[in-house]
Amino acid sequence: MPKEFDMNKYAQLFISESRELLRSINSLAIELEKDPEKKETVDQMFRDCHTIKGMAGMMNVVAATELSHALEDVLGSVRDGKLKANSAIIDGVLKALDAIEVMVGSFEKNEPAKENPELVEMLKSLLTAAPPSPLQPPSKEKTKAKGRQRKAETTAIKIKLGRRCSLPSARAVVILKELSRGAEILETNPTEDEIEREQFFETLTVVVEPGPKFNEASERVFSMIDVEEMTTGLTSEPIEKWHRQVKQAPTTATMETAHAQTVKVSMDRLDNLLDDVGELVIGRSRLVEKASVAEDFELQEISSLIDKLTADIQSKVLTIRLIPLDVVMNRFPRMVRDLSKSQDKEVELVVEGGGIELDRTVVDKVTEPMMHLLRNCIDHGIETGEERIRLGKHQKGLIRIVASRQQDHVLIEVSDDGRGIDYDRIRNTAVERGVMTAQQAESATGKELIGLLFKPGFSTKTEVTQVSGRGVGLDVVKKSVEDLGGNIVVTSSKGAGTTFSLWLPFTLAIIEAMLVGIADQTYAVPMSAIVESHKFETEEVKFIRAREVVQLRGEVLPLIRMRNFYGVGDQKELGPINALVVQSRDKRAALVVDDLIGHQQIVVKSLDKRLNRVKGISGGTILGSGRIALIVDVDTILGG
Repeated sequence: MPKEFDMNKYAQLFISESRELLRSINSLAIELEKDPEKKETVDQMFRDCHTIKGMAGMMNVVAATELSHALEDVLGSVRDGKLKANSAIIDGVLKALDAIEVMVGSFEKNEPAKENPELVEMLKSLLTAAPPSPLQPPSKEKTKAKGRQRKAETTAIKIKLGRRCSLPSARAVVILKELSRGAEILETNPTEDEIEREQFFETLTVVVEPGPKFNEASERVFSMIDVEEMTTGLTSEPIEKWHRQVKQAPTTATMETAHAQTVKVSMDRLDNLLDDVGELVIGRSRLVEKASVAEDFELQEISSLIDKLTADIQSKVLTIRLIPLDVVMNRFPRMVRDLSKSQDKEVELVVEGGGIELDRTVVDKVTEPMMHLLRNCIDHGIETGEERIRLGKHQKGLIRIVASRQQDHVLIEVSDDGRGIDYDRIRNTAVERGVMTAQQAESATGKELIGLLFKPGFSTKTEVTQVSGRGVGLDVVKKSVEDLGGNIVVTSSKGAGTTFSLWLPFTLAIIEAMLVGIADQTYAVPMSAIVESHKFETEEVKFIRAREVVQLRGEVLPLIRMRNFYGVGDQKELGPINALVVQSRDKRAALVVDDLIGHQQIVVKSLDKRLNRVKGISGGTILGSGRIALIVDVDTILGG
């Protein structure tokens, strides 16, 4: 029997790989339900499931091994045409995936994974629906192999791993465990000690005493991803007579894909690297500032070189942290399917722009608000099939998620073609709950009524369900989006649907900013919010309804004096007025500042939680001089 190995070093790899494969199978299952005849989809699902089973076996997660084996049998029957991928099959597959996900979670917590015999039996019962396949005589080669095994005491298996096998030792352990199910292992080359020490090798030779299930075990070994070639024969026969199996060479497209090597790195390491780069940027700013006033040409030349190299490193580190929105969006088809089925509604989900890349932190934090919005669309927005037909709509509701680039932000729009927001219902609920008086509710604008939907505990549902009714969904959405430095806008048309627009930054770490002086303090205004800078003469300032305004190329802009806004003294009136014309979505204004200092890259530092509610401030940064500058929040200043 093979020696017991210390598998703890592969635990994190097993967890991450399993979850990635489970996400893949989930997405493929939804695709298969839409197009049951697409053989490539079920083939990929089978391969992914087989990989999970092998890894679970290697890590001795028995419950996950047994369940994935039962799932593999179902997928194999679908692949062979014995079962049709109908709704019942897909439901069974998805339940199995959820159970395996729970088992992986238990393994991560160092808890024993609970077996699920009911689910295994349920998957086996699905196989009974398959018509019996005609018996086929065994091939001559298999007959010959069986004859040889009966006569011989030992058999040798020579396994060649692919050149791109990233963990040959881990793969060897999986192979030995698989072979031990059908044979007694007598000898290995490299030895088990050498495998445990992770000594490099490309070929694994195993001498076994075959058992009744040896052929099945060897076939499973040959089907493993990293196994490129396998030769089997009796140890008493010359190698020339051994049976050789070689996998078909990959196509050019596959080979090109294989060349795209990836290395998995912990997010903690990337976060630490980004922190170091942030400190490097601050140090760079201090060096550039000192060099600019020093009359030392060599120092200025070194400063310029450090400036360029730091910018390159910073750009590359930020790029490493970027991941596509697909990582989040691929989870939603399954969620929409389950929710719509639970409410007896037909809903189609269309996703566009999933290739847009955002900082990993932003992608992680946008998942929860997106899930709440989809729940809201299905529960509040989309009508039942009968109601939609009665209204002259298509029986199947439509939810669209569209992501697009908007300057230094990404815009994610979640829209449905449902019933839209019922303002009268919001008014009635507000009066019933004492949020507004009847007079206030009657005079409230659409924007004010929509704002109520984001209040904690406010819901227009009369009964609480598992999906909604507690008034926490949109409250969570607003808080999560604002924590990311973004904003949310809602537009709705009664009977036509609702659109939630999420404006999010690409990264939370390093931004371009304009440094300005207000009183004796330096502030940073994000360049993404600035349209232009302009000087106004004092006589250009006018009043409309007691508010100061200026006119710029025919456009009337509110004038906001930042000294007054922050309460740091009255604005000085000597000479022309320095102003930054800023924009937040559809709103523009001119912000009056004392001085325009210059453009600079800044490292964003979050504020203490007690300062999060300070209007007009979104964070802080450390300047090259070592002083702290507060970052201006244009959205809240303009009332966004």
